[in-house]
Amino acid sequence: MMQRADMQIEMFSAENIRAVAELAKQCFSTPWSEDIYRRELDNPQSVGFVCMKNGQAAGFIHCNFVLDELTLNTLCVAEAYRRQGLARALWASVREMMQGICTVCYLEVRESNLPARALYESLGFVQSGYRPRYYSKPEEAAVLMTASLME
Repeated sequence: MMQRADMQIEMFSAENIRAVAELAKQCFSTPWSEDIYRRELDNPQSVGFVCMKNGQAAGFIHCNFVLDELTLNTLCVAEAYRRQGLARALWASVREMMQGICTVCYLEVRESNLPARALYESLGFVQSGYRPRYYSKPEEAAVLMTASLME
């Protein structure tokens, strides 16, 4: 896990979930509520990591899994911390935890979110489908992406 003097990646917990929800509000037009993230704390098929800096969330990742399939629901990094390897470190935390459990990961990403799509491609994801009008605020298609976790 990534550890710097000023930042640390940790699992979602009752202590950091409010910071996660606050960052989601900054990054997404239709963010999950704090209550939704709190309920995920009790879901045994939920995996979440957050990078904390001075009591604030600098980035987080949230996934769910069923059998050997992982779904990446959310990966977000505060604007001030983008392009510093934080998203890669968060993804590495999930991969490490799910090694030997999941063999494949799926995600949806806004068609216009070219930086995220490029990141996912660099992490080994490939486009595997397309969902017109999947997102709202604004309405937009989703690009479906898949990555093998067999390594």
